[in-house]
Order: sequence, then structure tokens, then C-alpha cells
Amino acid sequence: MNLWSADTTWGGEFSPMDGESVHIPKGLNLLVDVDKTPKLNAILCEGSLLFMPGPTPEHVRTFDAMYLFINGGYMEVGTPKYPYTSKMVITMHGTVKDPYIPIYGNKVIALRFGTL
Repeated sequence: MNLWSADTTWGGEFSPMDGESVHIPKGLNLLVDVDKTPKLNAILCEGSLLFMPGPTPEHVRTFDAMYLFINGGYMEVGTPKYPYTSKMVITMHGTVKDPYIPIYGNKVIALRFGTL
């Protein structure tokens, strides 16, 4: 399991900044353990993107992007057995004039051969 907050997840550097894109390759399990991500351009998830609940039911985490494409990967914000116990806000950004992913569009959470 790789933590979003760990520099080692990002090659010993720093976590993604506003406008950057993130690739989660097959075999990588990325746990988003930060309260707020930057506004990302695109996320290509071929591995696993998991969200950790906060310490209390009132705790809020936010995730911001223009495109989130789950391609053969897995995205989890709680399960029936282990429900997400705090608040999660996922905001997709964009306009009708922004480039789009063919078939899926823009400002989208797209799913192809994966699990959401």
C-alpha cells in the first residue's frame, strides 16, 4: 500500500501539484490519506485508488480533478462490509469546451473494465 502523503510514493520527490496528472499503474495500491488533493488534470487508474475515512463522521476529505479514468483498475470509497464513515467530496472540474475522452466525455469519472 502506497500513501498519497508519502514522498516515496512519488519517487522521493513531492506529491502532485495543481494541474498535474497522475498514473496509478497496475499492481499499485494508492491510499489517499490527505484531507485535500490539488485540482488535478487527469488520473489514469489501472491499479487501485482507495480513500481512507477520517477520524470522525464530521471529517471531510476532498478530491478534485478534471478527468478520472479507471481502466481495468479499482476505485473504492468504502464497501458494504467497511463503509466510508466520514464525508467525502469528489469534484470533477471542466467546461463543455474542454477536451474530452472519446465515448466518455469531459468532467468525468470514466470506467472501463474496472470496479468502482
